[in-house]
Amino acid sequence: MKDKKFVLPYGDALRDLLNDQGVTKSDLKLILRRRGVFVGNDEKYSYITMLSRTGLMPSELIEIQEKIRVKEENPKFQTQTIKWSGGDKNLLQSVPKAYDINKLISNPFSNYKVLGAPSFKAVDGDKDHVELSFNVERYDYTKSWDKNRSQFSGKVRFKKGVDNIDICINLSHTSPQTKDVANLIAKDIVNTFKNNGLVDNKESIKKIRFNDFTNDSRIQFLKDLSQKQFENELLFKDTKDIGFRPDKSKDLPEDISWMQEKVSNLILQGKNLHSTFFIHNKSYHQYIQMHRVDADYSFDYQDYSGTCRMSFDFPDLIIKENQGAELIIKVVNLRFKSKNVSISTSKLKEMLLTHLEPAKLELFERLSK
Repeated sequence: MKDKKFVLPYGDALRDLLNDQGVTKSDLKLILRRRGVFVGNDEKYSYITMLSRTGLMPSELIEIQEKIRVKEENPKFQTQTIKWSGGDKNLLQSVPKAYDINKLISNPFSNYKVLGAPSFKAVDGDKDHVELSFNVERYDYTKSWDKNRSQFSGKVRFKKGVDNIDICINLSHTSPQTKDVANLIAKDIVNTFKNNGLVDNKESIKKIRFNDFTNDSRIQFLKDLSQKQFENELLFKDTKDIGFRPDKSKDLPEDISWMQEKVSNLILQGKNLHSTFFIHNKSYHQYIQMHRVDADYSFDYQDYSGTCRMSFDFPDLIIKENQGAELIIKVVNLRFKSKNVSISTSKLKEMLLTHLEPAKLELFERLSK
């Protein structure tokens, strides 16, 4: 009998692996170019088709799996809000005492489960700020029997505003599965609030979506959110990447008409990108769909200092052509000034992302349609 450790994925299993969101078109193109293979159609599905037919070498499989692992383990933040009708009743009293998350996973063929029986707790003793942390175990059929189970963390927080009017819902995920579970928890708890008269039945969860903005206001939102960080906790240094594309529903001005048929997505990389003519000249803004900004920062938070890069992105716009793509924020390239620190990288990333919440919500309320 063959040792499963040495069986490479093929067929549908390989195609599903290559389709993973953590694997980019550039990753697949690089593998084929190293083989001396060039594909005429520069779309991800073309590279997937080619590699599905030819298969992966063990070293290439390890490379793909490592890219997925690194991208998944980095925490990403989503923010949602809903109006509160429960007055002074605190959130710790309002959430379920015992909570079975696995009942929310309705697909009998799911390749993951939530471990243990996590429950809500107050954050720093604040009964109007509660969180539920959970771990998901995922079974991966593309890996050997001794490495086919992986664990990923997620978290959902509910925080009541000082005026008792709004609830801010913060979701943290590290894999597609924890993202799904976090959204299911948020939806389920809001339904519990509605059933108990704490949220009006007509209210719905408000998310920060790509189509909540005009082309102009979306650029302003991403620009202000990324650049207007001037405190020691997070100090803006430079814009490094900008992702945008022409709005296909509009006829472009003559001086940028070259983008009309030739550009489906454009990534600018470099220095001082916020001063480029695309961004600096506001007359172009109505014709441009900006979907991503990456910026560099220094931070000096409590006892920890260093540098990092933050990515503000509506990823499903490009991946799935979804106009309702939700804003995802993540921290990458985090480096501590001192090598001897007593805090984990993921914990500090969470602290930095939480620091952005007030500005993000204020800008969304001001600039959304």
